Amino acid sequence: MAENAALRAIRLLDLVPYIVAHPGISIAALAREFSITRDEVLRDLNLLFLCGLPGYTPLELIDISFDEESVVIRDPQNLEAPRNLNESEALIARIALAALEESTPNTSSVHSQIVALREKIAKAFSSSIPTSALVFTLDRQRLTLETIEEAINEELDLEITYSNVTKDSSTKRSITPIAVIAEQKRTLISAYCHSAKGPRTFNLAQVSAITKCERLERLDLDRLEQARGTRAEVVAKDLDSDFLKENSSSLKEVSKSCYQIDIFQPEWIVRSILAGADSLELSKPLALRAEIAERAKQALLAYRG
Repeated sequence: MAENAALRAIRLLDLVPYIVAHPGISIAALAREFSITRDEVLRDLNLLFLCGLPGYTPLELIDISFDEESVVIRDPQNLEAPRNLNESEALIARIALAALEESTPNTSSVHSQIVALREKIAKAFSSSIPTSALVFTLDRQRLTLETIEEAINEELDLEITYSNVTKDSSTKRSITPIAVIAEQKRTLISAYCHSAKGPRTFNLAQVSAITKCERLERLDLDRLEQARGTRAEVVAKDLDSDFLKENSSSLKEVSKSCYQIDIFQPEWIVRSILAGADSLELSKPLALRAEIAERAKQALLAYRG
């Protein structure tokens, strides 16, 4: 099959500055560098004898000499500089580098090199492709979800870093994943938490790091899934409340406008009821109901003060 003339022309434009930068390079080394055969290198070098600037007298042609062990170009006729990227090539390179930057840990030895190269290309093409015009965001939640599903299928545990929004802090947890629960506005992970020594539910959006690891302890996952935490009863005055929508898969309707929900963090249900005080009421457990009443009282006193 005949070689594409355009591709060969591009290779020749790359070949000249490479030889200028590596005087005395062998034909075998050029063949390896450009992933072509020895015969193709020889054809390219012979063609370069006929290339040059308009006029095409011996004075304007590329001055090249070569044998098996040495290739030298004495007069490259303005072709000594490597080809520049065009705008499309620069954009493709920047997108690829942004993806690498996002997926490469900051502690990696190559991270700073990726950033420097991306910024260098962006600066060179800033007039046509502004830096602010290119934003790459890795779908971390999708990758996290894939890792969780793999751990469930492979019967592995997970090490996660979890952000606690009620305490504004992050903790590292060792968990045995049981199931993934998809709700209308969020995705939950049902798991046994080895740190808390009990079943817990984690919000996928609050998992900032995740790693699969060997399962050291065999658990009765079906029993754990049924052994839920403290059960609360919530009375909804508004059936369109955000609380009902966000927790639809975890709520069990026991009577009209009354729902049961398993909770593992009392602070979460207390804050949720206070946030939706105009549409929610906690009827059980009584201890948390009293806590909500006390906090509401303190808040009113603070406003009066």
